[in-house]
Amino acid sequence: MKSSSAIPFWTWGVAAALLLFALYTSWETARVEKTIEATSARAAAEIARQHALQEKLAIARREAIILTDPESVRILMATGSKGMPKLEAVWHAKLGIVLAGQNVPMPSGNRTLQLWLIPKTPGAKPMPSMMVRPDAAGKFVLLVANPPNAMGATKALAITEEPASGSQAPTSKPIWVGTIG
Repeated sequence: MKSSSAIPFWTWGVAAALLLFALYTSWETARVEKTIEATSARAAAEIARQHALQEKLAIARREAIILTDPESVRILMATGSKGMPKLEAVWHAKLGIVLAGQNVPMPSGNRTLQLWLIPKTPGAKPMPSMMVRPDAAGKFVLLVANPPNAMGATKALAITEEPASGSQAPTSKPIWVGTIG
C-alpha cells in the first residue's frame, strides 16, 4: 500500500534537474559578466588609444601648418660649438613655435634642453619656455603652442642645458641662439 504523503520519484528528478539548471545558469551568468568586463576594459583602452591618436594628429597638423604657412618666420639656431648641429625654429604668430633638431647630443646626466625667449626690452629677463630631450637618434620636435611672449617683442630664441625640471632663469650659457628678423 502506498502512502499518500510520499513524494513521487519523478518529482525528485525534476527538482534535481532544476537545481542543476540553476547552478549552470549561475555559472554561465558569472562567465558572461567576466566576458563583458573584459570587453568593456578593452573598449575603454581602445577609446583612450583613439583619443591619444587624435591628439597626436591635431599636434601634427598644427606643426605642419606652422612649418608650411608663408606667414611663419624661420629662425636659424646657430651654435658656437664645433660639431654641434644647427637647429631651426619656425614661428607662426597665431599658432606657435616648432623647433626641430637632428643629431643633437643627449644632455648630460639628468639634464634637459630648455627653450628661452629673449625679449627686445633692454634689461628684461629671458622667458622660460618648453623643455625637450632628444631621442636615442638625437632627434626631437618641440611644439610651443602658446609662446609666453609675442614674436614682435622677442629679439631671439636660445636653448640652454638645464636641470630635468627646467629653470626659471638660465643656469648655463646658450648652446644655440637664433635671432628673429
